[in-house]
Amino acid sequence: MTDAAVGGSRRDFVLRIARAAGVSPFAMGVLDGTVKAVPPSEETDFAILYAAIALEHHAIALYDACLKDNVLEGGLKRYAVEFRGDHMGHRDTQIAIVEERGGRPPAPPSRPDLGSLGSPWEAVQAGLEVEVAAQKAYTALISQIRTKDYLLSAAFILVDEVRHMTVWRRVLGLKIY
Repeated sequence: MTDAAVGGSRRDFVLRIARAAGVSPFAMGVLDGTVKAVPPSEETDFAILYAAIALEHHAIALYDACLKDNVLEGGLKRYAVEFRGDHMGHRDTQIAIVEERGGRPPAPPSRPDLGSLGSPWEAVQAGLEVEVAAQKAYTALISQIRTKDYLLSAAFILVDEVRHMTVWRRVLGLKIY
C-alpha cells in the first residue's frame, strides 16, 4: 500500500480536510502557500486559533461517527477513543485561549463532511487523513502566531498529531517516516 492509496498527495488531502472543517480563507491561504507571512496581530492569532479549533471539531466528529456506528473494533476502537479524547482536550485548550482573549470560538459544524466510513479501512484512512491534515496545519499555522502560550500549547498538540498519524500509518502498513 502506498501513500497515494491513502488519498492522493498529502497536500491535497490536507486542503480537503481543512475545507471540510470550515477553515477560514486566511488560514487556507497559509496552508496552500498563497499567504506566505502576515504581520503578527490579535486578528491573525484569532484566525489561526479558529482554524485549529475547526480542525479539532472535524477530528472529534470523525471519531464520534466511527464509534457511534461501531466501524472500528478492538484495538482500533481503543485508538479512536484515545484520539477523540486527545482532540477534545486540544479543542478545549484552544477555546480557553480564545475566550481568555475575548474571542468567540467557532461552533462545531452541524453536518460535517466526513466522507465514507463504512469499513474499518475507510475509517482508519479517514483518521490518517485528519491527523496528517492537523499535523501539517499546526506546523504551517503556528509559525504565523505571536502568542507565546499558544505556541507552547500548539507544540504539545503537534506531538499528539504526529503520534496519531504514526499509529494510523502503521495500521495501514505504510512507512512511518
